[in-house]
Amino acid sequence: MRSEIYNLMLPLLDDPSGMYAMDDLNAYVDKIMQKACVISVMEEGVLQGFLAYYANDHVNKVAFLSMVVISPSVRKMGYGRRLVDFFIADLVLKGFKKCLTEVREDNIKAQNICKRVGFSCIGKKDKYLVMEKMLS
Repeated sequence: MRSEIYNLMLPLLDDPSGMYAMDDLNAYVDKIMQKACVISVMEEGVLQGFLAYYANDHVNKVAFLSMVVISPSVRKMGYGRRLVDFFIADLVLKGFKKCLTEVREDNIKAQNICKRVGFSCIGKKDKYLVMEKMLS
């Protein structure tokens, strides 16, 4: 799965919107493979998208949405929304109370996507907006 995630993300790093900007793709993929929960969408054996999140703060019941990536060839087909819906349902079943994410403040597209699925801005951290979704 590691190489599939890497290969899906690599061409997206050149997206002029900055939606997937990162310094070290290899290190990021290694981190999510080792420490994150990953939900994937496969179509005919090809990775079309994934969502990576951390659900390891069992004391405060706070999760962290790290990344959602959908292949450009299948965008607007509802895969991203279904990944998010599954992820939220999983957190609720595990008893989590809220989810945080960070979005670059200049990445309006990602901010709007987060708002559409129920996240709201609660602060700023360096070049990032901190966004929160309360879970029920």
